[in-house]
Amino acid sequence: MSSIAKSCASLESRSSKFTVEALAGVLPQPWLHEAILESGRSSERVRRLPAELTLWLVILLGLFRRHSYVNLLGMLFETGRNQRLWANKGAPPSSTAFTKARDRLGVKPLRLLFERSAHEWSSASGGQYFHGRRVFAMDGMTLRLPDTKENHDAFGRPAVGRGCASHPQLRMVTLRDVGTRLCRSAHFGPYNNSEVRLAQAPLQDLESGDLVILDRNFVSYALLWGIHRRGVDFVVRAKRNLRFEIVKRIATGDEIVRVRPDRHLRKKHPELPKEWLLRRITYRPEGAEEDIVLLTTLTDSEEISASEISTIYPLRWEEETGYDELKTHLCDTTTVTQPTMLRSKKPKRIEQELYGVLLAYNAVRATIARAAPRANIVHPAPAQRLSFVHALLRMREAVRDMMQAATRRLRERYEQLLDAVARKVVRLRPGRRYPRAVKRKMSSYPVKPPPAHALSP
Repeated sequence: MSSIAKSCASLESRSSKFTVEALAGVLPQPWLHEAILESGRSSERVRRLPAELTLWLVILLGLFRRHSYVNLLGMLFETGRNQRLWANKGAPPSSTAFTKARDRLGVKPLRLLFERSAHEWSSASGGQYFHGRRVFAMDGMTLRLPDTKENHDAFGRPAVGRGCASHPQLRMVTLRDVGTRLCRSAHFGPYNNSEVRLAQAPLQDLESGDLVILDRNFVSYALLWGIHRRGVDFVVRAKRNLRFEIVKRIATGDEIVRVRPDRHLRKKHPELPKEWLLRRITYRPEGAEEDIVLLTTLTDSEEISASEISTIYPLRWEEETGYDELKTHLCDTTTVTQPTMLRSKKPKRIEQELYGVLLAYNAVRATIARAAPRANIVHPAPAQRLSFVHALLRMREAVRDMMQAATRRLRERYEQLLDAVARKVVRLRPGRRYPRAVKRKMSSYPVKPPPAHALSP
């Protein structure tokens, strides 16, 4: 980069491609170009908002969640390097032009770019290992969407005790790399889809020798057997009504048990065995009021003790921490001032926008993983210890700075970004417990009548 700047003094005025320099280190321009070509969405004629520029803008919408279309376009237009690309009567494109450009681009380029970047970033990062197995966590969440008839018809909304829910909702299941909190895979759909059904797609990204940690909502013999058949081990919290037969007692709270899927389930899933030997571990965390029961395919007690497995299960909360980073800090979602995580009013734009948010989140996480070695953290997963909020703020600053900086200063500014991200180390807080409780109950104000489309059958 520095040699190019020295050999080509007029480079600043000859830029013909829009790029976000602060993200180019983790999202190379060829990836965007190839995603657009593969999806068949390349621009056939010269436009003010060509496909690659629109793709960058959707990602930036995920990074700058408080910016409206007008503010985002205005911010980019103000950077001297990019004015020549789209200047028209001294003004950036309108929000209407951006919406039309988004519709031309579609969902597929964002999905392809997310899948490729997640794979590349996950492969390049160190991750966290447990007895030679790379650890992943899986969980699901719901997202409130703008209340439009199109979103309601496409995604639906839950039934509640006081009529109907305030907004349509989307359900999503993600597979997260525990060591870096990178979102390795994501699958979403209408609210009435179950998490077990949505989990089938992300599990395809697991490789033989991996370990996945799951909550008890994913206790489905068909799902768990599918994981096992891929050569992947799992640790899952058992449901209270699970039926089993003790085959061998290894120690107190450590047993080999036999489970038998019922014949109706085996008729629906012929690949299921008549019986299956699993390891059952029971323990009670310090300060807890109930036991936690785990089921796992890690049946060799000589290789892995029960105490080690009970220590690895809490890493499932890295998934919850990732959701907090995504919803609360990146998207600034609250119940009052910003009740919906996404802003689009039509289903296809919702899908496109969500992939943009996931790409932005992963870009921050990938940058944290790059900066982690500079922090000199003695910890199995250094990327967990760097502050996401701090990194997000520094990256937003760097996006604007690097768009306006001279080319010869880009490498220096990027190094400054990595140093800044590495400086904010979150202290260790062992033994934290957060009971499921709220400080304030719901408001006593009357419920606002739902729109007509929410009442339609």
